[in-house]
Amino acid sequence: MSTACTIIVSIKTVDMLDLLKKLGLNSKQIDVYLALLELGSQPASVIAKKINLPKSTVLFLLDQLDQKGIVLKSYKGKTQFFYADIKDLSKSIKQAQKIQNDALEELLPLLNEFKSPFTSKPKLNFYQGVENCKKAYLQILETQGEFLEFGNHKDLVEKFGKKFMDNFISQRIKLNITNQSISNLDSTHTSLLESSKNQKRKLKLVPKSLGNLYSSICIYDDKVLILNLHSDSLGILIQNAQFAMTMKTIFKLSNLGLS
Repeated sequence: MSTACTIIVSIKTVDMLDLLKKLGLNSKQIDVYLALLELGSQPASVIAKKINLPKSTVLFLLDQLDQKGIVLKSYKGKTQFFYADIKDLSKSIKQAQKIQNDALEELLPLLNEFKSPFTSKPKLNFYQGVENCKKAYLQILETQGEFLEFGNHKDLVEKFGKKFMDNFISQRIKLNITNQSISNLDSTHTSLLESSKNQKRKLKLVPKSLGNLYSSICIYDDKVLILNLHSDSLGILIQNAQFAMTMKTIFKLSNLGLS
């Protein structure tokens, strides 16, 4: 197999592993499941040898997958055999989702009755760590209009990952959310400038003589999200109509002085 083909296969394998994890399987369960798909109906001893785990561990993992309805169990004499079918995975996940959706639909009215009417959502939220900052950034997709941004796309890509940012931009375009952005004048943002029209973005660049944007400030609806990813992974989300309007005004004033 050529090097290029090997790289493509490796990328697809990584994507597959990530998707299986999103479906609720841990790494060892995934190893067992993929081994079964590859080898067909086998006893635990064969799977254990294939993935280099103790037979007792593999039996425990197979029982977990059996309980999820993802693998099937049968007997040949006194020996247990296990088999994996992709259709069973699909069926199991859909059934689990239906159970969760039905439970959620029944639960929400009960929780609303339980919740005190005197509580309200915090107006100031702090986010620490890359994953939490990602969650904060994804909230931008809830806006019904455009969002303004003093953006450091280079740090966003380096910390969040190119795949995450590409998916974010794709979702933003699908939702018809436009973006006005002010960013550093460098190779990363110059490249973004070339694709701005297709990505529903108006981008202006700040020359180095005026300073450097180390943090990203996203302004949308009545919210302002401040992300510092350059040295830390820290986010602050402020929900306040007056503060958001002030930041929108500052953005427009900054925009006037840039070509």
